Amino acid sequence: MPPWLGWLWIGTPLKFSLWLANRIATWTGLFLFWKRFRSKQGIWWWIMALNTLSLGALGLLFFWLK
Repeated sequence: MPPWLGWLWIGTPLKFSLWLANRIATWTGLFLFWKRFRSKQGIWWWIMALNTLSLGALGLLFFWLK
């Protein structure tokens, strides 16, 4: 794997813990968000945007941690 892609690899316990905490928090938050606003039109676009934002922030954190 090229060195610049090393931040994508969840090979350390710290990165795995951060990834797991991020996914649990995101899924829980999105479920509560969906439960509250499921009758609104366009909710799935908001859910996809929030999930993308969460994964993007996690990716930036992994890039910073290297």
